[in-house]
Amino acid sequence: MIEEQLVPIISVSVILSAITYLLTPNLGKKLKMMKIVGTDVHKVSRPKIPEMGGIIIAIAFIVLLASVYILTGAAYVLAVAVSTLLFGVYGLFDDLLKLGKYKKLAISLGVGLLLVITSNPLVVFIPLLLFLTISIGNIFNLFAGFNGLEIGCTSIITFFFSMLCLITGNLIPFYLSLGVSIILFGFLMHNKYPARIFPGNIGTMTIGGFFAGICLYFNLYYLLVPLLFLHIADAAIKGISAGYFSSNEHRPTKINGKNILVPGNDYLSLSRVVLKLRPMTERQLVGFFWAATSLVGISAVIVTGVLL
Repeated sequence: MIEEQLVPIISVSVILSAITYLLTPNLGKKLKMMKIVGTDVHKVSRPKIPEMGGIIIAIAFIVLLASVYILTGAAYVLAVAVSTLLFGVYGLFDDLLKLGKYKKLAISLGVGLLLVITSNPLVVFIPLLLFLTISIGNIFNLFAGFNGLEIGCTSIITFFFSMLCLITGNLIPFYLSLGVSIILFGFLMHNKYPARIFPGNIGTMTIGGFFAGICLYFNLYYLLVPLLFLHIADAAIKGISAGYFSSNEHRPTKINGKNILVPGNDYLSLSRVVLKLRPMTERQLVGFFWAATSLVGISAVIVTGVLL
């Protein structure tokens, strides 16, 4: 049974990843022509890089979700698609309108409440589920800012999440997360250092919406949360030092003449803590977090295997 469904799903995912890889450069050119660009502040030359490349990620995700639904008939896949779309649209509006922190909070609450209510939970669990849905929906947007950081770490997390789903017998989430990991790899080839395109909020929020939905409707928080150890640590440090939803109000990490990142003192983040302990280039910092994320994933798989 698993082989009959897995082969076509992997095939679809590889095709979507290849299409993402091939079309992303053209998307970047069109975004640049439309002047939808952002400054790569961690380069001495401060080049203008196309933003909102996550549009292609969102489209690929929806095609994957539709394919898995057709192959499996699992109704909750459609619910995950709705969650993915809602958070993706939220990210799109944030990219275009540069929403303030209170509007972001209001939209997150609205989207989160809608999703939680439709999951038909016991009333007593609504506050907790709302908190988890909003947190997961936004956390991938917070752990970002360097070439390949958010997409690379998310691709790694998604792969290990798929392995945990397989180990625990959650086949539909396994299919979905493995497919997402493959798709993200195609985009990462253009987003890694030196980035030629940024995912934008639409990209990171689409990813957040996917995970918020899959955890809510399949009850898989216990598998995802350990994999988000670095993201949670980063969010906690930022929340204590700067407050959530307010990153645009602070200065970015600077770079010296030797391409070494120099953290500021206006707020703290996990990356700034690491840089204060050991100065690194952007490429080295992202590589460090890729390795650390992989270590967290390997540890989660080993612990889960032992406990089962």
